[in-house]
Amino acid sequence: MRLNLIFAALLSCTALCAQNAVVWDASSHPDPSQIQGQPKIIQTKLGPAVEFNGSTDGVFLPSVPVAGMDEITLEVIMNQYGSANFENRYLHIGEINGPRIMFETRVTPENFWYADFFVVMTQGTETALMIDPAKTHPADKWYNVTLVGTKDGVKGYVNGVLEGEVAINYRDMIKTGQTSVGVRQNLRSWFKGAVYKIRVTPKALTPDQFLKDYEKLN
Repeated sequence: MRLNLIFAALLSCTALCAQNAVVWDASSHPDPSQIQGQPKIIQTKLGPAVEFNGSTDGVFLPSVPVAGMDEITLEVIMNQYGSANFENRYLHIGEINGPRIMFETRVTPENFWYADFFVVMTQGTETALMIDPAKTHPADKWYNVTLVGTKDGVKGYVNGVLEGEVAINYRDMIKTGQTSVGVRQNLRSWFKGAVYKIRVTPKALTPDQFLKDYEKLN
């Protein structure tokens, strides 16, 4: 399978990123810089998605799609499979240890998961962690997981419902590094599940404006 059929972006991260939404899916993109394992293309009700096996599969893209944005709405349409490792990291944008955004889950023995959003503006001083083990969701279903960042703070949502917020000043600090999907960039916390779409919008959207793909995928 050709690299450019694995994971895709409709727009690479250029100066246009600061003005237009960036949409990544399984059908168009800049070529991945690295592929770990053998992520699979699977078919859904809305078209192809990328499936990760939770132990060796990951895709690295030479792009930081939030670069140039002082506000963001970062959405992921994903399916966290059950019987997975406890920690799953399915999106990591930016540096390994410097400014970055990470989307994670924690999977319970009962095959429920809860969201973990982690944002670093400046290491050690401006960090946001949003995680609530009481807010669980059944595995093996599609969801929209969203992070909204503005100068007033960051907020995390699942299917448009607020799950956490931290008052840090989000701004254009995450602009170097790369993006990994399906694994943390240091090859830890492999994701067992599937990703249908990632969208980055350079402004704060409201929940009624979030992607609703998950409703048709389920």
